[in-house]
Amino acid sequence: MTRSFVVVALIVSAFCFSSVLAARVTPNDVPTTNAAANKDDFFIVVGQIYCDPCGFQFESRLSKPLAGVKVTLECTKGDKNVTFVKESTTDETGTYNIECKGDHVEEVCKVNAVNEKGNCRKIMDNESDMIVLPKNMGVPSLVRFVNALGFMTETVDPQCGKVITELGLDKLDD
Repeated sequence: MTRSFVVVALIVSAFCFSSVLAARVTPNDVPTTNAAANKDDFFIVVGQIYCDPCGFQFESRLSKPLAGVKVTLECTKGDKNVTFVKESTTDETGTYNIECKGDHVEEVCKVNAVNEKGNCRKIMDNESDMIVLPKNMGVPSLVRFVNALGFMTETVDPQCGKVITELGLDKLDD
């Protein structure tokens, strides 16, 4: 019994000693290759643009990604003081990536999209989306995701009636 007490006491002592050592290590003592630790902090803003052929103003199984759409990330401080602007273009999957340098904690940042080609050019009501870009917000990742933005066609696809039924939206009028 005495022997097991000594073993437990040694384990507890070792744990306490290692906790004291760990508490003395500061973040500056730990080497890192993380880009967020560099002076040139940056984020990667990632989003997707799609075409809604039904005018639902949300993605459905008929929605398609839009390639070649111009996307702009703009941060402002106050009413009209623009502090950061960067553009990108969507790839064949409708995805864009924008590298954003700096900490934008006191700014409002928005992503806007403009589609000037094809038959899916009518912007939805949610024509832009806000994104938070401070470095100390509790998110360890450098990637910030934006809600998908969409465009609509002028004419409604004939298959949209089936989608309305599948989603149970036809029963909402009852």
